[in-house]
This record gives sequence, C-alpha cells and structure tokens, in this order.
Amino acid sequence: MGAQEDFAKRKEFQKKTDEDIDSFLSRSDFQKTPQPVPSRPPVEPAPKPLEPPVKAPVTEEKREMTDEDHEKQITAARSSRADSEAYQDVAILRKKSHAFGHKAAKFYHKYKANEAKAQKCSARAVAYREKAAERKEKAKSFKEMAREYEVELSGAAQTGSELSPESLRTKIATLERKVAKQEEVARKNESKASQQTAKAAKYRTRGAKFLEQNKLFESEARRYAKRADNLEKASV
Repeated sequence: MGAQEDFAKRKEFQKKTDEDIDSFLSRSDFQKTPQPVPSRPPVEPAPKPLEPPVKAPVTEEKREMTDEDHEKQITAARSSRADSEAYQDVAILRKKSHAFGHKAAKFYHKYKANEAKAQKCSARAVAYREKAAERKEKAKSFKEMAREYEVELSGAAQTGSELSPESLRTKIATLERKVAKQEEVARKNESKASQQTAKAAKYRTRGAKFLEQNKLFESEARRYAKRADNLEKASV
C-alpha cells in the first residue's frame, strides 16, 4: 500500500511539472534583457537673443483731491454748461429768426402777386376807357351829322333841298340810333373799366395788408437775429 501511494504522488507531481513546462513554452513574449544605450555627447542649447529689459510699470501714487481741485472742477463744469446753454439759446434764436424770415418772404410774395393783379386790372381799365372814348367820338360825329340833317330838314321847305323831308327824317333817325348805340357801348366799356378799377383797388388793398405783415415779420426776424449775434459775441 505504501508503494502505491508513493507512485501516485510521483505521477501527480510529474503531471503538474509537465503542465508548467508546456505553459512556459507556449508563451511568445519573452522579456529581452535590456541592451545598453550608446552614450551621446550632450547638446548645448542655442543662446537666446538678448531682449530689452522690461521696465516695471510705474504706479502713480493716488493723492487725495483738495478743496481747491473740487472748486476748479465745479467751475469748469459750470463754464461748460453755460457754453452749452448759450449755444442752445443762439440756435433757438436763429431758428426763430429764420422762421419769421420765411413767413416774411411768403407775405412779400403774396404782396407782389396782388400788385401784379392790380396792375393787370388797371391796364384793362385803361383799355376799356380808351374804347369808351373812341365810341364817344363816333357818337359825337354822328350827332353833328344828324344836326346838319335837321338844319337841312328845317330849310327844305324854303330852299327846296334835293332830299325829301321823309328821307331826311330817316337819315336823322338812323344817325340817332347810331349815336345811341355808340353811347351804349361807351357806357359798357366805362362800366368794365370801373369794375377793373375796383378790382385793382381790392388787390392793392390786399397787397398793402400783406406788405404790412411782411414788414412786421422782417422786423421780428431782424430782432431775433440781432439777439443771436449779441449772445454769440458775449459767449466768445
């Protein structure tokens, strides 16, 4: 019995030993022994370019502001505010001056337009009066001719005129009709002349109002411009 146990132990030991040998042989990555690395001469680093020395920033020492400094700042702020207000006042005055000047120019344009219309009406009135004068001259000549025929008619019975009394009366009536026609046209032209004269007077009255407004607005524009100039001179 003892011999059999020793044999079984040897078998088991041999089996374990063979398995360990097989596992060792199956490994592929055997660690190699490190070889010595050849030594190289040390490389000296390249010299760096010289850089200018950097100056350290100078720290300004903060000092406390005195009352005098505060007063100077207040005075400067007040002066700046006064200049700004003066500039604003000048701009406002200039704006008002230009506005009044613009209105004055509009009124002057209306004044001139009414004056032109009045002039046209006056010219038409003169033309109508000239036509009326021509008609009156014609009526006057017709009256003289009718008067001659009347004289001839009154002496026709005594002197024996070539024309009969009836024909003389017909001529006198015709001339009187022409006189009445010419006087009618003359009065019509005089009426038109009066209408044109009235229109001219109306346009001149309206133009005078516009001219008055123009002068008032021009005066205001000059007043504001003068104030702006004085204020601008004072602020310089």
